[in-house]
Amino acid sequence: MKTGIDLGTTFSLISALQKDGRPTLLPDNTFRDLFSSPSAIHISDGNAIVGYMVDTLLEEKPDLQVLRFFKRNFGETNPLFFDDKGNGWLPEALGALMLKKLRFDAESFAGFPVEGAVITVPAHFNDLQRKSVINAAAMADLPLLGLVEEPVAAALHYGVSTGAHDKVIVVYDLGGGTFDATILSLDAHGVYVLAKDGITELGGKEFDEAIGSMLLDQFERMHKFPMPINALTSLQLRRIAEEIKIELSIPNKTFLKKAILIGNHAFEIMIYRRDFENAIRAMIDATIEVTMRCIDGAGLHEKDIDSLMLVGGSSMIPYVKERLSKLFTGGMSKIFFHEPMKAVAYGAALHAAQLSGEAGAFDIPPEFRGVTGYNIGVQTLNPRTGKMEVDCLIRKNMPLPAKASRTYYTSSSTQDKIRLQVVQYNEAGSKVTPIGELVVGPIPNPQINYPVEISIENSSDGTVRIEAFDPGTGVELAQTFGLDGTDGTMLLLQQKALVQGVFINNL
Repeated sequence: MKTGIDLGTTFSLISALQKDGRPTLLPDNTFRDLFSSPSAIHISDGNAIVGYMVDTLLEEKPDLQVLRFFKRNFGETNPLFFDDKGNGWLPEALGALMLKKLRFDAESFAGFPVEGAVITVPAHFNDLQRKSVINAAAMADLPLLGLVEEPVAAALHYGVSTGAHDKVIVVYDLGGGTFDATILSLDAHGVYVLAKDGITELGGKEFDEAIGSMLLDQFERMHKFPMPINALTSLQLRRIAEEIKIELSIPNKTFLKKAILIGNHAFEIMIYRRDFENAIRAMIDATIEVTMRCIDGAGLHEKDIDSLMLVGGSSMIPYVKERLSKLFTGGMSKIFFHEPMKAVAYGAALHAAQLSGEAGAFDIPPEFRGVTGYNIGVQTLNPRTGKMEVDCLIRKNMPLPAKASRTYYTSSSTQDKIRLQVVQYNEAGSKVTPIGELVVGPIPNPQINYPVEISIENSSDGTVRIEAFDPGTGVELAQTFGLDGTDGTMLLLQQKALVQGVFINNL
């Protein structure tokens, strides 16, 4: 069985193709009427609980330590959590527990082993974040076919399910924790990405927090003292805020009046949609700025866009569609929803068929072409200014796979290694993200101005690969590439041992 996994910030889903080629979601093993799993984990005493069971336990133990939103920390090297034995858990190790749970759900329901999976990632994920997802799959012993970007997966499902082609579309993907804007071209042969951009920490979580702040303000105005915050009230506040957000997303609903209970305090709240919209205005402005920048990055104008597809639960907030409609000729008629909560997982299952050579059997267009999400280069010291500058080798929005080479030289006759900092960045002048130190050497027969040719490839899955050669002989030189000059294999094995050593209670 080949599967597609939407490894989400707030909820995760797994899907597979039916015999007729249509994708379907596979249910939670315990709650068979539910087809998503909260990306939530509790770890204690060598045991882990993953998904809906965590929320069930919170009803009895609201102070239970729950790990959420770990997807936002993919690519970081600091532990997010230390268990009762002092073991530090990296974000991808938590992701691995989530993947193990999803795999178990799929195999229990279908009765077949998962032989391969495609995992979705935000379009704007950088090299470190994508490699974290790959590491998570390895820790979970999940056979990985490849990665696919979330908006691309959604567009693939739209194209296959509707037969749409000869269109240029914007996918506006606003989920629980991340935002992506992607420009794609669809035709009868496949999906072609033209440009992409995004924001890592923006989504439904921030909208829920905005409503939570409104509730706390109303409480304080009513009672003349701030609401006492503890584990129980925090849990209730989060859940009520999410419910209010969903209710205010119902068309034509302009306000919400209801009695709520938080802690020992029952009170009536009145939330107007306009107040909620004002609270999230700056965040929606940020998504629009990224969307327009993405269109510009594709070399297009708004008149060149045929349709805007809205994906992700938070895209269903009416204010999003209202704001976007004012930016494009044709307004509301160009904007549509396509399975906002499911399309990403569905598209991942379709891409699994593409990567495993089964596209023809299911009449799925075989072609898929992505683009680079970042500028990639090497930091060098400018001898004239004494400042660090970036020697850009691969430009943003180039077709994948993209490869470029540059020759660097030693500065002394005794230098037997070259150390180069490889970085990614969005725009000129924007924050530079180190993705690894490249250490080349030991160099045979070192001498001043010894040439070393560095080749950087941004592969089809968006990850970065590097090789080093002696340009005179063509011989590949010894090299390591990683955040600390190593490949991180030992750390990966240590984290995998943690994942394999913990017992997941609800499997």
